[in-house]
Amino acid sequence: MLAVLQRGYRAGWRRGAVPVDLADPAACRQVRRVLAVRLDAIGDLLLTEPALGILRQRFPEARIDLVANPASAAVLEGNPNIDRLVRYSAPWHAAWRGGAVDWKREAARAWGVTEALRGEHYELGFELRGDLRDIGFTAAAGPGMLIGSGFRGGKGLLDIDVPFAPRGHQVELSAAIAGYGSPLANIRAPRVHLTSRQMERSRQAMPDSTGPCIALHLGAGFESKRLPIETVAAVVDRLAANRPGLNFVVVGAGDEQELETQLRGTVRRPERLFSLVGRLGLLETAAVLSRCTLFIGNDSAPMHLAAAAGTPVVACFGPSEPWKFHPYGVPYRLLEVPLDCRPCDYVHCIWGGPQKFQCMGRQDPASIAAAAEELLVGG
Repeated sequence: MLAVLQRGYRAGWRRGAVPVDLADPAACRQVRRVLAVRLDAIGDLLLTEPALGILRQRFPEARIDLVANPASAAVLEGNPNIDRLVRYSAPWHAAWRGGAVDWKREAARAWGVTEALRGEHYELGFELRGDLRDIGFTAAAGPGMLIGSGFRGGKGLLDIDVPFAPRGHQVELSAAIAGYGSPLANIRAPRVHLTSRQMERSRQAMPDSTGPCIALHLGAGFESKRLPIETVAAVVDRLAANRPGLNFVVVGAGDEQELETQLRGTVRRPERLFSLVGRLGLLETAAVLSRCTLFIGNDSAPMHLAAAAGTPVVACFGPSEPWKFHPYGVPYRLLEVPLDCRPCDYVHCIWGGPQKFQCMGRQDPASIAAAAEELLVGG
């Protein structure tokens, strides 16, 4: 099927396309239209941010357009490496997360979006995730050359299949795709671009205290990726007992308010908790995290926001792959339970009843608190 699609793609949408010599800096400077695609969640999009900087450096005269999930796009607000942001919610990612999808309607919507993109006549297209479905979407946008990584499928639609180790980090994957054909220097960590207004908003939101603050995030994109509230409470109690001047700032989206309420009802010293759940936008949250001494949480968007803001991270991993999604560019400690069933698809846990999601349920509060102490003292 991919071979058939590829023949139609080359015969139709890309008729007359002129290949670009990506190893020639002069040829790269002549490129005028570049399409980048990253359609998944907030944290995943943020991990692509260094690749956008590579594209800007390589194609300084080009207009760089990025297609991204509407819910994720705000994390790149103010980023100077993007000229236009196209918001598109990919139904295949929504379906994977358990959402109901009207595939007939979504097929028509996808055709409309890709038809508009084809009208832009992009010389180059970069699919930055290494995903068969996203590669197909990018191919349908009709760039003159399509660069990506087919290590998980989709090689037949790519003009350049960038080799990549299956256990590599997502930052490095997207950077390798964006930088193909040129020698890559050290890959920098993801960044957030914060305004003075966002920093002032974060200052006003922080607790009125001279002591250090630890940021907590209780949620995750999947239930299977969340620490039990009782575990978080035990960590908070241990740290609060050892450090009398320590405060805790809880961040998160509005639909995570119930988790914060549960935590407040479980910890011994609830007056040490300050809730910002549902009160801040993505970049305002990043600004708050930049003011915190440490972040403790699950594999989630705020974990990556904290790292992008320069804050050390204690991260608890369950079903997801730590080698692919660990915090990047800051000191961190990673906690995980060794189970043969890890990693998994996040949804279909092989354990039933009270054993369900034991990759997170068996996380040890004492070990998490000890990891936090190591980072608090600069370990």
